Amino acid sequence: MKKLMLLLIPIIFVAVNSCKKSTPVEEPVPYASYTLKSGAKTLKNASNFAKDFCSTSTFCCRFTVSADTTDLETVKIGIPGDPLVGYVYYSGLYRFSCFYVDHSGIRYDLTNSGSSLFSVVFTQWDGQGGWAKGYFSGWMISATNDSILFQNGYFQNKIWTMGTK
Repeated sequence: MKKLMLLLIPIIFVAVNSCKKSTPVEEPVPYASYTLKSGAKTLKNASNFAKDFCSTSTFCCRFTVSADTTDLETVKIGIPGDPLVGYVYYSGLYRFSCFYVDHSGIRYDLTNSGSSLFSVVFTQWDGQGGWAKGYFSGWMISATNDSILFQNGYFQNKIWTMGTK
């Protein structure tokens, strides 16, 4: 009888624990947020970090205010090579490209003038199917020499690549 009880107790324990409902782990949501002189903004639509349609960059993604195809309220981040966690990508680096299009359609690009730099730092890069997270800040300039300052920029997004780490 003791042997039967010793066998039944672990079986009952396993059965009870396997019937417990596990709390599903929620996957993060892609978005970018930042502050401009006009206030805080959040862009909740994004294309995955990918190697497609990046122009001169190796990896890029776009964050937009709406799911349609307009460029209004868009931030694009383009990184040269495979992103490195902790490395500071800044305007003036070869193949580093970023731009912003505001709500009225004015495009702002990177500036290479002295202390008016724009930078991106990854805090996470999981590779294929994983997540990219990081921070951005700095100055961009329009074709008419109007400049804007991004502060407290943050992004998180899925990574889609083929055959790379």
